[in-house]
Amino acid sequence: MTITPRSIVRSLAISTLSPVHIGCDEVYEPSGFVIHDELLHVLDPADLATALTDNERRKLATLADQREPIGALQRFFRDAAARFSELARQQVAVAPELAREYAVKAGRPTQRDPNGEATYNSFQFARTAFRPFDGTPYLPGSSLKGSIRTAWLNYLNAEKPLSPAEKTDRRHASQSLEQRLLEYAAGKFQDDPFRQLALADAHPEEESTPPPTRVLYAISKKKRQPRADDRLSPELKVFLETIPEALPAAFLGEIRFAPGATIRWDALCDACNAFYRPQLEGELQHPVLSAPLDSDWVRLIYRLLGDELGELIKARQGFLLRVGRHSGAESVTLGGVRSIKIMRPDGQRPEYRPITTEKRYATLSRAGNGGLLPFGWLWVDACDDRHRHLSDAIRQKLAMRSRPLREAHQERLLRLEDKAAQRAAVAAATADRKAAAEAAALAEAAAQQERDSALTRMSPNRRRVEEFIAEFAARAGQLRGRPENPNGVFHDKARALARDAAAWDQEERAAAADAIEQWLPKVVRVDIRDERRKLKLAALRIA
Repeated sequence: MTITPRSIVRSLAISTLSPVHIGCDEVYEPSGFVIHDELLHVLDPADLATALTDNERRKLATLADQREPIGALQRFFRDAAARFSELARQQVAVAPELAREYAVKAGRPTQRDPNGEATYNSFQFARTAFRPFDGTPYLPGSSLKGSIRTAWLNYLNAEKPLSPAEKTDRRHASQSLEQRLLEYAAGKFQDDPFRQLALADAHPEEESTPPPTRVLYAISKKKRQPRADDRLSPELKVFLETIPEALPAAFLGEIRFAPGATIRWDALCDACNAFYRPQLEGELQHPVLSAPLDSDWVRLIYRLLGDELGELIKARQGFLLRVGRHSGAESVTLGGVRSIKIMRPDGQRPEYRPITTEKRYATLSRAGNGGLLPFGWLWVDACDDRHRHLSDAIRQKLAMRSRPLREAHQERLLRLEDKAAQRAAVAAATADRKAAAEAAALAEAAAQQERDSALTRMSPNRRRVEEFIAEFAARAGQLRGRPENPNGVFHDKARALARDAAAWDQEERAAAADAIEQWLPKVVRVDIRDERRKLKLAALRIA
């Protein structure tokens, strides 16, 4: 057995060959998105709360208290889809037929039980694995490593059946088989050779456009020709967010062989390609299920396998993998010991067979009569400079197929960036106005406090003058430059101040005269020259 004397790291560039969905127990909830213009628009709760009018908030509260709130809430968001879509910070392409289905069926019961309780299409879309901080899809290292481990175990098993002891103890057969093939004792996980093999999470290249995702139908197809007595399958309600096919070098990662590793790169490539390539070719050549496959995709994969991809496989410059949901039971079990549980109708006991009877495909339509694509196929590229031309040719061919998707995604991201910049500008302007208003309020409060303090230090007569000024200033603000008729309340206030001020000391009299002359004409329609004479303002100013 050859042992790696030092750490060896290989950089990996991973391309999708078919749609990939790696489950993460997260979904797009119907109250967290709307579908408009064949796009799923993801809504931030804070943005939505800000955008709702008071009437809409009251309506939502009322809908939530109804006997059947699900349908009412779905209709509320569907009917406001065009407006709410403007709030989106993330958008996901949706199969056109699925978008039409949402527009027609959201909020409508699909059936009612004998008690009248309605069942609704939940329109929950399972998300593929994504980075929480920006929503970008990625390939978890654990998924990649799990698929490699399956291929390696299959390579070691070499189509042999279970041992007599393993057949006897079926419950623990899988665990016992792994321990036997990988040559470590029960409980001695530190001796598992895969402990010396590390697969990093594979992410899009920094500063590059992140890969798009797309919500598709996932439908089942039987592996045999339909029979006359076949019963129709119940309507499927499986919608999955997928990373589309033919994305060249969309994810970058690395594989690390630690010192002491007994698994070598060349053998790993051989094991993965020996396990997965026949499965991929089997799908392309299946006597029944190859017919509804996307014919352009089939030709693309055939050409790659027969040319550049085949050359790189032969030169051990990379390997095929199948990952994620709906990869098929054959891709996660070993040849020679494969025993797949097949459920049977009408409560019959399940059967166990070496192959499945159905396969699940990604499709743009619910019926799935054509254009089908298998789930989960990846090409993991670690080629050296001598083979770079082959790798580049593969990427160019994949890029030709995915160009419309990628360009549409790029345009969406640019529009979202523009909207984000606009929102940021509006938010900044709002914050500036709020800060200015708060500063003005603080300044006014400080000025009022100073005025109040000054008033307490004033004599009663000076305080009366200040109160006169404040009252007339407030009234002038109400009148907005249109003084009221004379001989009213405010005219009488000015007369009373002039009359009473005659008995004050000189400084207080002058302050009263100045206040009357400044503020009376702003509030009362008078000739100030006549009022000076009538109110004897000149006398008030005499020392």
